[in-house]
Amino acid sequence: MRAAIIGSGPLRPTGPLRELLGRADLVICADGGVRIARALGVVPQVVIGDFDSAGAALLSWARRKGARLIAHPREKDRTDMELALEYALGAGAAEIDLLGVLGARIDHTLANIGLLIHVAGQQKRARILQGRVELFLAEAQTPISGRRGDLVSLIPLSDSAGGVTTQGLKYPLADAVLRITTTLGVSNEITTPPASVSVRRGWLLVVVTHRR
Repeated sequence: MRAAIIGSGPLRPTGPLRELLGRADLVICADGGVRIARALGVVPQVVIGDFDSAGAALLSWARRKGARLIAHPREKDRTDMELALEYALGAGAAEIDLLGVLGARIDHTLANIGLLIHVAGQQKRARILQGRVELFLAEAQTPISGRRGDLVSLIPLSDSAGGVTTQGLKYPLADAVLRITTTLGVSNEITTPPASVSVRRGWLLVVVTHRR
């Protein structure tokens, strides 16, 4: 089951985004993400959060369209995005796309990237999509979808990521160790699609910037 969660961060309504949401089995809006859903003409099954960024008119629209509204208090221990993610996991989602979770606030951006580890810890997969940028965690053998010239950065989310090996990238790595205190893995690029990366130890974030 594939779920898509729309956050309230900067996200431009586009045709490809509408198509991606149309392929999802479950669409969830984290609070103000309902604004993007309405702009796209996509009706979410669930809108969840403290509703501090989703106005009454938007919530009324979602309710009329049949969405389930789940309200939480403003003073809480989890962000609206984490609440939405937990709902998706509880509903049985094995693959989750997180949209509109980058750029609005740096603290929320970093916390949302950390949620990728939370999902991976439950043996599920999640990725963050924002325009031409895609973020996901590397696994034992992970394909990197893209075209020649697309940028790829490999960033440890643990103290280090060991046994990192790449294929199809301009600057190859073979059984390398990437450390969170260095920038060795930043600004590589695809030369021979399909590219791939593997990691044996630690959490490794893959950031792909599609140039076209």
